[in-house]
Amino acid sequence: MNKHFLTRCLFWLSVGFFAHNAHAQDPAQPFTLEEAVSYSLKHATSVEKAALDIANAEAQVKEYQAIGIPKLNAKVDYTNNAILPTSFLPDFISPAIVGVLEGFQLVPAGTSANIPAGGVTPVQFGVKNNLTASITASTLVFDGSYLVGLKAAKGLRELTKRQSNLNDYQVRYSVMKAYVLVLIAEENKQVLVNNVDNLKKLLAETEAFYKAGFVEQLDVDRLQLSLSNLQSEQEIVQRQVDLAYNALKFMMGFDINKPITLTNKLDDLIQIPTDSDLNGNTPHDNRIEMDILKRTEYLNSLNVKRLQMAYYPNVTAFASYQQQLQRNNLFDNDETGFTDAAFIGISLNVPIFDGFDKRAKIQRARIDQRRYQLEMENFRRAMNLEVANARAQYKNAQQRLDNQTKNLALAERILARTKTKYKEGVGNSIEITTAEQELYRTQANRMNALYDLVAAKISLDQALGK
Repeated sequence: MNKHFLTRCLFWLSVGFFAHNAHAQDPAQPFTLEEAVSYSLKHATSVEKAALDIANAEAQVKEYQAIGIPKLNAKVDYTNNAILPTSFLPDFISPAIVGVLEGFQLVPAGTSANIPAGGVTPVQFGVKNNLTASITASTLVFDGSYLVGLKAAKGLRELTKRQSNLNDYQVRYSVMKAYVLVLIAEENKQVLVNNVDNLKKLLAETEAFYKAGFVEQLDVDRLQLSLSNLQSEQEIVQRQVDLAYNALKFMMGFDINKPITLTNKLDDLIQIPTDSDLNGNTPHDNRIEMDILKRTEYLNSLNVKRLQMAYYPNVTAFASYQQQLQRNNLFDNDETGFTDAAFIGISLNVPIFDGFDKRAKIQRARIDQRRYQLEMENFRRAMNLEVANARAQYKNAQQRLDNQTKNLALAERILARTKTKYKEGVGNSIEITTAEQELYRTQANRMNALYDLVAAKISLDQALGK
């Protein structure tokens, strides 16, 4: 038994090993920026929730439409009168009988006059079993509130769709910034790789000079320290790259354990805005938020109208057909069978006085309508400020990138000249270390400026509603 058990364990361990290797060797899925955005619009959790909101709005419209659709109901009632109810009737039988007897002179005359008045006789009406089957149809003929509410329900559906579009817009914005952040991290990693390679070459040359007696051990040690620091930084940047990829995959709704590659380069994403983007009028109507506010204000106006229509009468029509079976013995066919009955009618409901309830509701609805009008005015002012800030940030980012690009070229020339002087024996390792540190700092500054420029362009497009 132990032998078979060991064999099964080895089998399943081998299966798990190969499955793990197969998973580890899955090819990375490539994504352009637009492909990453398209994927996120299909798989992001917020997008799926927005789709559920739309489906819910569609169901609400159908639910409200059902109010005006004719209704048909069937009903069966059965009652067993275990004890029939007793009623009391005036005693009109005794005087009648005595009067007849007086006419035949069978009793003394005047006997009926001596019968006491106010007497009652207990009687029981009905049968023990009552079975009624009915079918009833009813429909709303006219209700002004319903007609206005139907328009509001459809407007709510369109509002929900626009809110879903806003969610898509925000997902696109988040994925674009996350995509750019990965590219920046990858670019920074590549710069560090190049710097490490160059420093290794310089260290090898310096060690050769040291062995030949042209430089001191201190020069080698300084370069070795710089290389060690740079390699440590390289490990930190690699972890930053991994974190940036994970953040992007999370935004996209992609499996965080599966690899992806980005096929766009930073230069592909650098787009120069038009003069209208940087200096034109603020296009308020381009923003989805403005459209949502307008639709919400419209729905509030419909709500006011719906409440006002509640002052008018509403009319409903109904028709009913029923069959009734009344028997002492429900299954005795010798007793009376089913009897028919039918009813057709119209109901008119006229509101007269409701204690000012509708008036208070109308006042509240008008307050809500005015609130959203103020929201639109505030959004226009806020958008003006947002666009102005985005334009200023883009111009600043563009100027900063231009300056850092020039500084990077200058730092590269300084380092190259410093290395040349060092190789010619007229420089020292301190000058090289200082020039390298300046180069690394300038490279980082340019990376930050490049990211700021791309992010500023994305923010500008978002502010303009593009």
